Amino acid sequence: MQPWLIRTFFLLATLTPGAAQAPIITTSNVNVRVLAANLSSSNLQRYEAPGLRILHALKPDVVAIQEFNYASTNGAGLNTTNALREMIDSVFGTNFACFREPGSYSIPNGIISRWPILAAGSWEDPDAGVNDRGFAWARIDLPGTNDLYVVSVHLKASGGDAGRRHAEALILQSLIQSNFPPQAFIVVAGDLNIDRADEAALTTFKTFLSDTPTPTDALTARGTNTNAGRTERYDYVLPSFNLAARQVPTVIGSRTFASGLVFDSDVFTPLSEAAPVRLGDSHVTGMQHMAVVKDFRVSFTVTNFVTVPPPVVRWISPNSLRWSGPAHLTYTVQSSSTLTQWSFAGPVSSPTTNYIFPVPSADLTPRFFRVTWP
Repeated sequence: MQPWLIRTFFLLATLTPGAAQAPIITTSNVNVRVLAANLSSSNLQRYEAPGLRILHALKPDVVAIQEFNYASTNGAGLNTTNALREMIDSVFGTNFACFREPGSYSIPNGIISRWPILAAGSWEDPDAGVNDRGFAWARIDLPGTNDLYVVSVHLKASGGDAGRRHAEALILQSLIQSNFPPQAFIVVAGDLNIDRADEAALTTFKTFLSDTPTPTDALTARGTNTNAGRTERYDYVLPSFNLAARQVPTVIGSRTFASGLVFDSDVFTPLSEAAPVRLGDSHVTGMQHMAVVKDFRVSFTVTNFVTVPPPVVRWISPNSLRWSGPAHLTYTVQSSSTLTQWSFAGPVSSPTTNYIFPVPSADLTPRFFRVTWP
């Protein structure tokens, strides 16, 4: 038997009093699905069964919604607090929050969110010809430290109003840059009514927001177009550049859309994977737009507190000590030849619950070892 095995000892150390709980910081991810929705139908510009089925099927986390009107099916009235709550609960879930522009707007914008809405409001559109909606905005409490700022917009319609849409884009740029933090995650989404790829409004938006990549149905030649006839691209999800860098493919059932999705009930296959949507829902009377979806993956840190038990140290080889403990800690190994004076032998960290400390094989001096935390 080798002499060092007889003459070398180890001592099991107790933890420092009051330090039995360790903060463990880990990185996690959350998927954030953002949907632009101008899905009202009939001549009443209200959300009815076809649009609600599409919203339910696509399972968005955040919706920039336009023409946000809803008549209760259970007697709660039109656009009352109870009526809107009925809609949100039935389509999204009781944990979702919503903001709808207040006042006398006939087709207001709004935001719906899986996460709490910390603040919200409406900026007035100064265009005298747009007096039935404003620019709805909300600050959403995403997991982590970076909130999400969403602006739901419905710009001036018709091909002859490109100059007025450009003015709206410039106003939005100024409002966003004046009111939102410089490094915030931002999304401007909704019905932009832009009818040309080189329109000045889109050029302005692209100076501070990203339009790349372009969502598509991935199946038709007009796959990026979003109006009822699928001839124009009116609806957009425009993230800030720092959020655009986190875009990931949109997955619906067995289908994957690398650039995001333009959802058309008459094109998407198999439609059973978008239940409860029915064939024709995207083209019922009065529905003039397709839903547009982009997904983003946001990383954040989580601090959990775990109990740290006294380590039980064992030899696993002639020159290695091992013990178990919570992952991601850093233990300290100390050594002594007298049991009265201890010297630092080294730190040991591990991403798993197994910790190993190598003892120099050339060291034959009789020693005691102990493991401490913190």
